[in-house]
Amino acid sequence: MDCVYSYSKISLPQFRQFSKFSSFNLQSSTLFKSKQNKNPLTLMVSCRNNNRVFNGLTAPLVPTTETGRLLSVFMQNDKPLFNGFVEKELERLNYMKNDALLRSVFSLGTDEAVLHRRISEMIKLECRNAVEDIIYMLIVNKFSQTGVHMVPKLSNCMCNGRLEIFPRRDWELESIHSVEVLEMVKEIGWEDMNKSNVKDSWGLTQVQKDQIRHVYGASIFYGYFFKSTSLRYHLEQSFDKTYSDLSFPRSWLLKQKGVPLSDTGSTSVGPVSLSEGKKYDNFRSYVTNLDNEIMIMYSKPKFKEAKSLIEKHCSALFGNESNEEVSTSFASLKRFVLEAVAFGSFLWDAEDHVRKLYQLEEF
Repeated sequence: MDCVYSYSKISLPQFRQFSKFSSFNLQSSTLFKSKQNKNPLTLMVSCRNNNRVFNGLTAPLVPTTETGRLLSVFMQNDKPLFNGFVEKELERLNYMKNDALLRSVFSLGTDEAVLHRRISEMIKLECRNAVEDIIYMLIVNKFSQTGVHMVPKLSNCMCNGRLEIFPRRDWELESIHSVEVLEMVKEIGWEDMNKSNVKDSWGLTQVQKDQIRHVYGASIFYGYFFKSTSLRYHLEQSFDKTYSDLSFPRSWLLKQKGVPLSDTGSTSVGPVSLSEGKKYDNFRSYVTNLDNEIMIMYSKPKFKEAKSLIEKHCSALFGNESNEEVSTSFASLKRFVLEAVAFGSFLWDAEDHVRKLYQLEEF
C-alpha cells in the first residue's frame, strides 16, 4: 500500500438515502464539512516504506495470538494450508472451551470449584481472542484474494498532516458486489461516485479523523447489512419462482441460509407467502420497504466476537487522536468507504463460516 498526498479543492459527500438506519446513528446530513483552500497547490509525497505491517501484510490490526500469527504466515507462504488450519483450529478451540466449561460445572460443590471456574474463564478468553484473530485473518485473506491491500495504520500514512491512499483499487473493491448492491453502495458517503474531473477527485479538504472514523464504521455496518439483505432477497425470490403458491413460516424460510431471525429467534412476524416478493421490482425497493426493526436486526453482527473485532480494527486503523484534523481528498474518502463496505461484507462471510465449527457468543 502506497500512501500519496495531494492538494486542491473538493466538495464533500452527503448521505442522501436510508436515514432509517437509526442503529448506525447516521443522519441525512453532510458528514464532512470542508475548509476549502482558495489557492490550491499540487504537492505529491510518496511514503512507500513507512507502513507498519505484520509479515508483509498492511492490515492495521496485528494478530495477538499464536493462531493469528500462524494464519498470517500460511496466507502469504502456503495458502493451500490456510483453510484447513482454520477448520482444525476452530474445532480445537471449541473443544477446549467446552471441556473447561464442563470441568467447571462438574466441580461445583467441591474444593476445586473456584479453581476450575477461573481456569474456564481464562480458557474462554484465550479462545475468544484466537477466534477473533481467525475471523480477522479470514477477512484479510478475502481482501488478498480480491487483489486489494487494506489501508494500514493512518499514523503511517501521514506526512505534514496530509493523507492520501494510493493505489486506490476502487474497481476491485466494487467488483465484490452484485450490480444491484453496488448501485446502493455508490450512494454511501459521497455525492457523486462517478466524478470524472481529476482535480475534483484529488482536491484537498480538511477533515477530522473522528469524522472519517464515523463514516468508516457506519460503512462496515452498511456492508454487513447489504450482505444479509441481498441473501434474504435472493432467497425469497428463488422460493417465489419455485413455490409461488405455498406459504412457510418466515423463520424456516430464512433459517435455511443462516439468515438471522430476531433477537429471540421467534416467528413473531408470522408466516410469509413466497409470492410476496413479486411486489418488489428490484433489490432497492425491497430494502427501502423493510421496516425499522428488520433493518436494525440485519445491520448488526449476530455475535460478540464480530462486534469486538470491528471496534479493535477501527481503533488500530485510526488510533486515539480523534480530534486531529487532516488534509485529504475526495478520492481517498471514497476509498475508505469502499474498503469499509467490503470489510462488512467479508465479516458476514467470516462470521457465517466460523459459527459452523465454533460456538460464538450471541448477544
